[in-house]
Amino acid sequence: MKKTLTILSVVLLAAGGLFAQATKNLDMTVNLSAWYDLSLGAASISFTDVAPTAAASPAAVSIESNEGAVTVRAFAVTGIGKTLNLTVKANGDLTSGSNTIGIGAISWKATGTGYVDGAMSTSGNITAGSWSGSILHWHEGSFTYSFLRDYTTQAPGDYTASATYTLSAV
Repeated sequence: MKKTLTILSVVLLAAGGLFAQATKNLDMTVNLSAWYDLSLGAASISFTDVAPTAAASPAAVSIESNEGAVTVRAFAVTGIGKTLNLTVKANGDLTSGSNTIGIGAISWKATGTGYVDGAMSTSGNITAGSWSGSILHWHEGSFTYSFLRDYTTQAPGDYTASATYTLSAV
């Protein structure tokens, strides 16, 4: 009887080794994108001329846009060590028929951390804001635009121009 139990034990132990294991690796990839979102509180701005005064010297006046302060929001998720920049470039000077006014006559005052004052230009990208030191960026401010009216050189007319704002990381 003792032999039977021993043989049975050996068979049970051997049977346990017959069930082999199989292993497989699973490779995982997570693709995280950089994200950028820029919001301007107005799609267009306008300026209403004011009558010159005989006492004004020189014959120029700064006219604030009818819309007042325009909210600006910059949101981005960037790489480590990247600097987030907001730039603007005018697509041309102000034109009314054959008359032109240099786009630099339009400038802005900025509020909000990282936003900077400036003036429009066609010659290159002008910095309107800059931030560093974070992967996640959320920056809110405002731009108050002004037009420098020069009564001695600017002919009457309805002048138009456009500008492009770009939010990017470098």
